[in-house]
Amino acid sequence: MRKIITFLGDRGALQTTYIYKDNLYIGGVFAEALRQFCEYDMMLVCVTEKAKETTWSVLEQLGDSRIKPIDIPTGRTTDEMWQTFRVITENVDEGDSVVFDMTHGLRSLPFLVFLFAAYLKAAKNVTIKAIYYGALELGNSRNGVPAPVIDLSEFVEMLDWLTATNSFVEIGDGQALASLLQKAVPSKEELSNNPSTRPVRKQLENAAKAIETISLALSITRPIETMKSATQLEETLTQATPSFEQRAKPFVLLVERVVKEYGQFALENPSDEAALADNLRLQLQMIEWYIDRDKVVQAVTLAREWLVSVLVLQFGLGNFMFDNKNLRKLVENSLNNASEKRKKNPCTTTPSIYDEQFEPLPQADELAKLWGQMTELRNDIAHCGMNSNPQPAIRLKQRAVLLNDSLQKIGQALLTDGNR
Repeated sequence: MRKIITFLGDRGALQTTYIYKDNLYIGGVFAEALRQFCEYDMMLVCVTEKAKETTWSVLEQLGDSRIKPIDIPTGRTTDEMWQTFRVITENVDEGDSVVFDMTHGLRSLPFLVFLFAAYLKAAKNVTIKAIYYGALELGNSRNGVPAPVIDLSEFVEMLDWLTATNSFVEIGDGQALASLLQKAVPSKEELSNNPSTRPVRKQLENAAKAIETISLALSITRPIETMKSATQLEETLTQATPSFEQRAKPFVLLVERVVKEYGQFALENPSDEAALADNLRLQLQMIEWYIDRDKVVQAVTLAREWLVSVLVLQFGLGNFMFDNKNLRKLVENSLNNASEKRKKNPCTTTPSIYDEQFEPLPQADELAKLWGQMTELRNDIAHCGMNSNPQPAIRLKQRAVLLNDSLQKIGQALLTDGNR
């Protein structure tokens, strides 16, 4: 349903001429003018006890059955403001299309209207069609200057951009941000009528894709793809800045925050043998990044592979870093062997050609212990608690934090310039 939510002041009516999209509309209160150019199924008029006595008659005498008063308190305290909030939200249904008018009422009203709008969008999937303000003070009836009608709804979107950007930066979920950028893309009709918007479309689509790519790469633990995507992200967003200025103004001020957060993972050619040490250092940063955001599954998954990778590099086998079926398996076997060897009741192991290179390492005991703990933790997580004595999630994170501390020390020892 299309609803207008408007507020009446208590100082009575003042015949005013408003201008909206080059057309003039007259009303004793703005809602009287608003109904002349805004389609609606219901107009909910918020009135205090005094406003009902002094101003409501202007709308009542129109005889429009769609216009209904709803009683609200004066708003002298925060409790009364909460009452107004409840009254309004109770009168808006799931999926409604809403227009707010905040021309009249207390000076706190604009602040409340923006919060009402943000809440209704999130909680009831409401579409905010407009937030109108009839700027009485900018008109001059004596000189025949009409009061302009301003639509402030695009500023509500700032909350959407802030929320989406925060979600991307804080937890790595770029879906909402990419969606906002996609919505800003010029429509087919716009492109047809104005071909000059084609570069804008391309830049916005590229920006959305870049955010989606790095978000997805992080979510399914793809460190190499994350590094490549992070390298491209800054360039893509910088190129799209003119388009943000045109179609996504709130994001202009947020781009720097996004670039700063994900720039830490940027590495142009992470698979090159010469870049592998830097690659593994960045993977350590990712592991910590995951843990800080309670992404324990990703952290432990990457940490286990990192232990194999750091030994592949330590053994001078960087050109085989991504040979998972053969060489990495042999290095993994050497870790398994070392871990079993140090147990009181070791199991049978599969000898590896890298056992002899592993044992002389100054960090051999620490690596073997860490590998055993990491394997146990990974298995506990992978089985999703489907065992007789699963550890609670908080304990799994605590163990991941402790293992990460050990990883950082191993990294400092094995990834220094002298040990690469």
